[in-house]
Amino acid sequence: MIEAVKPLAARRLRIAIRVEDAALADELRRLVLDAGHELVDADADIVMQAANAGFAALAEAEPRTLLTPREMEVLGAIGDGLTNKGIARKLGISLHTVKFHVESLFRKLGARTRTEALARAAERRMDV
Repeated sequence: MIEAVKPLAARRLRIAIRVEDAALADELRRLVLDAGHELVDADADIVMQAANAGFAALAEAEPRTLLTPREMEVLGAIGDGLTNKGIARKLGISLHTVKFHVESLFRKLGARTRTEALARAAERRMDV
């Protein structure tokens, strides 16, 4: 029997933050802790780093590929069963931006469908 995937918001993640800007790092730490997640230095489920690092520095097949905070929100909304249009309304962003984030998630997670993206994200969780 296949276990149902919990909504992303119901999961406790282990997150590492790597940014040079101390103020940004402090803000990200506060947001992560307020969301009920754990900050770690090594062996993280998610690694957050400065946006200016760009996609080129990320290996698609690497198991710890960076997901941005917005991509995490989009992934959570996908897990809630929202359509792209519903995600755009919920997050207050354009439909085009949602499509960009979904495509980025698929690439980073090595998925071709929403269900596969959720399953790949669930596979990466160590302390769920």
